[in-house]
Amino acid sequence: MKHFSKYEIEKDDLKKLLNYESRDGFELIKKNDFESMLEYFEQYEIYENLIPILTDNNSNYWCLYVRGKLKGTVCYLSHDEVNLEPKFKNITKLINTIDRNPDAYDFSELDVQVFDYPKRENEIDLDNREEIITELLTELEQVSENKEDLRQQLAFSILTLVKSEEIESYVFPLLDDEDMYIQERAIDIIGFHKYEPARNKLIELTKTAMDNGKSAAGRALKELNKINTAANNGYK
Repeated sequence: MKHFSKYEIEKDDLKKLLNYESRDGFELIKKNDFESMLEYFEQYEIYENLIPILTDNNSNYWCLYVRGKLKGTVCYLSHDEVNLEPKFKNITKLINTIDRNPDAYDFSELDVQVFDYPKRENEIDLDNREEIITELLTELEQVSENKEDLRQQLAFSILTLVKSEEIESYVFPLLDDEDMYIQERAIDIIGFHKYEPARNKLIELTKTAMDNGKSAAGRALKELNKINTAANNGYK
C-alpha cells in the first residue's frame, strides 16, 4: 500500500483505507492498476487532483481528491459517464457506507440517500462548503469555454453541494447554460430537491431547453408531482 504514502491523506482516513477488507464490487486498488490509472489521469486536466482508491474491476473507480478545493472528498469515476462531483466527505464515510450496505456490489446498487452529496436536507456535512462553492464558481467563470470537460466537472461539483435554500442563487443561473450536460444536471438537481418554486421554469424548459434538458425537465416535474400526489393522499 506504499503507493498511497506519498499523498497528504488524513491520518484516520489512511488508516481506514489500509485496514479495509476488499469485497466484490469494492476492492482496494492494486499497485499496477493504481499506476496505470495515474498515467491515464495525467493526460487530462479534469483528473489532475485525483487518485484511485477502490475499484469494481470493471473499469470503474472510487477516487480521492488529494489536491484542490475538494481535497479529502471522494468521487466515483464511471467508464460510461464522467461525473466527478464529490459523493462522500472523506474515505471513512465511504468505507462505513460500504460496510453498512453488504448487499450492494457496485455503485449502482447504492441508494442515492446514502451519499453525503447531494443531500435534500439543509445541513450538508462539509467544512467550508460555502467558501468551496464560491471558489468553484469563480473558477467556472474564468475557465475558457472551449474547455468543456473542465467546465462540466466544476459545475457538477457546485450543483451537488448546494442546499435546497440556495437553489435560486446557484442552480437557476445554470439552467440556461449553453452546455447541454450542465443544463441537464442543473435540472436534475432541482428534481432531486423537489423544489416546487421552480415548477414554472421547468415547464418552460420542457419547450426551450436542449434535448437532454427537455427530458430532464420532464423528470423533474414528475418528482414535483409526487409531492403533490402524496400531499393529496394525506402523506408528508
